[in-house]
Amino acid sequence: MNGRKIHIFYVFLLFLASNFALAQEDVKIELGKKNILLEENFTIKVIIRNTDKSAMSAFPELPNFIKGAKQKVFSKNPLGYTITQSYTPTKEGNFKIPSFILTVNNKDYTSEPFNLTVNSLDDNSEEVNEIISSEKAKSNAFLAMSIDKNKVYVGQGFRISLAFYVAESNTIKMDFADDLNAQIDAIAKKIKAPDCLEQRILISDLRGIPTIINGKKYLTFKFFEAIYFPLNNKPINIPSVELRMAQTIKNVKESIVFRDTPQKITVLDLPEHPLKDKVSAGNFSLVEQIETRKINTGKSFTYLFKIVGDGNFSTVNVTSPTNDSFFDFYPPEVKENHPNGQPSREKLFRYRILAKDSGQYQFDKYFFWVFFNTKKGQYDTLKSALKIKVLGKSIADKDTDASNDIFAGIDKLDTSRTETNYQEVLKNIANFLIICMLIGSLYLFNWGRKKKVNNE
Repeated sequence: MNGRKIHIFYVFLLFLASNFALAQEDVKIELGKKNILLEENFTIKVIIRNTDKSAMSAFPELPNFIKGAKQKVFSKNPLGYTITQSYTPTKEGNFKIPSFILTVNNKDYTSEPFNLTVNSLDDNSEEVNEIISSEKAKSNAFLAMSIDKNKVYVGQGFRISLAFYVAESNTIKMDFADDLNAQIDAIAKKIKAPDCLEQRILISDLRGIPTIINGKKYLTFKFFEAIYFPLNNKPINIPSVELRMAQTIKNVKESIVFRDTPQKITVLDLPEHPLKDKVSAGNFSLVEQIETRKINTGKSFTYLFKIVGDGNFSTVNVTSPTNDSFFDFYPPEVKENHPNGQPSREKLFRYRILAKDSGQYQFDKYFFWVFFNTKKGQYDTLKSALKIKVLGKSIADKDTDASNDIFAGIDKLDTSRTETNYQEVLKNIANFLIICMLIGSLYLFNWGRKKKVNNE
């Protein structure tokens, strides 16, 4: 009888341990930006942590949106999955998205209802008046390459786009060939100059946009777009490209090739300057934010230095200020935001700053960034315009008792040691206990049965 009680006790412990191990699983639903452009995608992301299981129900259907590709990414540290579903808007407007339920690993997770706003890229984007050569405008269908600048500075980006134009009055049925993607890749290789950096822009939807050319209505199908940044002052020659289309005449399908003319871009060298080979070229502006303009010594605060504009953001880097007797500056958190296809982009540097001495300070001596302003044709500097007031007694060292800030001493922490993932350790211990309990239960069950047989 005692053996049976012990067996039941072990089974109960096994049940508790199993629940403890399962409790480590964490599921989170993240929604993408709720204010997007018509050419952007909205995303729903499911983050699953501390398990290697990823069974889940289908993502919901959203009204006025087309469900696109689903992406699943596995991670070993931390263990889990990130599953992302994209949605493409079909029209602009404000949409109320109702609450939905996702079942992940046999558990239901409910989202809150939310509003989703879709804006057009331009208020007049549905009817663009483009400038095309009069020779091309005579045709009912043609291929055109558009380049936004024919003269740039070294490091300044220029945009190339390729589009196919079909007149609304055209009576011949036109379709893209089945090997369109292969044709686009071949075109991209052909027009990319060896002395340029390329930044391809994803085009996932080949939809016709109404366009007026010399008073004639067309449908424009943009199928390729990229930004190129010249690395030196050599002229860039863009060769002629061609696109093979399929047309149907009297129920007979045949192939037809459209070609465009070559073009040339002049590249200007930057004026002489000590930072000539280090600065970025483009049109940039500064946006800054600060947590507070008045703070006590020994306390830290957040400062955001954000560069916004049109340029090669891979070369945008801000030198962190040097610590002095007034402030300590911790390494910034750097983040880039590149909306697909948008000319204006941004890169932000989020600093944590510890105040050490009282007084009034202007941040322009700490935070500034030099670049070549392509709009002005000269070197320019973005400087902070913020002022801050610090109150309190001076502290000689941020690690003294006068500083109770959570960031105090962060620069002296030993980063050579490997951090322990205690959640993973607890999970392994729980699994080990489960195995031991199973073995113990089997042993007690067999021991009790043998004892009962011997007594009989």
